[in-house]
Amino acid sequence: EMAEDEQIIKVQPEAVKKGAYCFVRGNPCKLEICEVLPKATANGNKRLHIKGPHVFTGKHYEDTLNLSAGFHGIDVPVTTKAQYSLMDVDSETGFLSLLTDSGDCKEDVGLVKNDEDGSFDELGQEVIGKFDAGESLKLTVLSLLGKDVVVACDVDTGAR
Repeated sequence: EMAEDEQIIKVQPEAVKKGAYCFVRGNPCKLEICEVLPKATANGNKRLHIKGPHVFTGKHYEDTLNLSAGFHGIDVPVTTKAQYSLMDVDSETGFLSLLTDSGDCKEDVGLVKNDEDGSFDELGQEVIGKFDAGESLKLTVLSLLGKDVVVACDVDTGAR
């Protein structure tokens, strides 16, 4: 039974797959690599190699988890997804004005910026480019750890 405000849960390794969200060395990442490594010896430990970019910064983290003695599960963030219509985007800051299905304005989401040079990630550049070109967009927003991040951008075919 999950508490409402629970933001991190423990799962078994089978539940962690490529493309899933998982903590890597304490950082919430989307896994690009998630593979069980061959045992070094016949009685060797079962190990899981995980790697992926940080959800909010894009920086890559990597770890190898020992799944044998004393293993208590892998921390994963609880996530929810929702889709919004894009009303406006500030191409300097990346802040978005989104419209909910109920017609409310949501203005607490920004595009991901690279920590090092301040450029937007690939998806952010796509959103700004398509919006500037006049396309109607629907953005899929992932919520985890009390923050929101845009994970997908689709042209809104139903828009007039």
